[in-house]
Amino acid sequence: MRQITKTSSMNQLKLSVVIFSLLILVVSCSDQDEKSTDADIKKDVLVVEEDIANIHADIEASEFNDKIGSGLGLLIDVRTPEEFSAGHIPGSINIDFNREDFSEVIDTLNRSTPVLVYCQAGGRSGKAMNLMVEKDFHEVYNLIGGFGSWPY
Repeated sequence: MRQITKTSSMNQLKLSVVIFSLLILVVSCSDQDEKSTDADIKKDVLVVEEDIANIHADIEASEFNDKIGSGLGLLIDVRTPEEFSAGHIPGSINIDFNREDFSEVIDTLNRSTPVLVYCQAGGRSGKAMNLMVEKDFHEVYNLIGGFGSWPY
């Protein structure tokens, strides 16, 4: 009988330790929450909004070149096939902005992959970037001045 009582006392002690530990955890977490400021909360919300927001920008050739060098994006030349064959940025694919099914072709691309887009002077690629933003592409960059200003 003493063995049962001893085991029961040990179980009660273990249970008390667990409850006490949980109580300390709850109190310390609630103290931490009370120390959060409105600025901290706003900062956390901004981080979430940045993760959701689509990024699109007209960028200079040097930044465009850096992004190409990172190898993390899809490089698209939206000029005509004739313009493309006369010269293009190495690694780019040609999707003519003037083709009737341009929008449908763009729909086949992965929206989470960054896109670097250019044309001859920046007009068609600017329109292409806007279309991609409307289609919820996460990151799209347009080359300011287009291929005509490409110094590399």
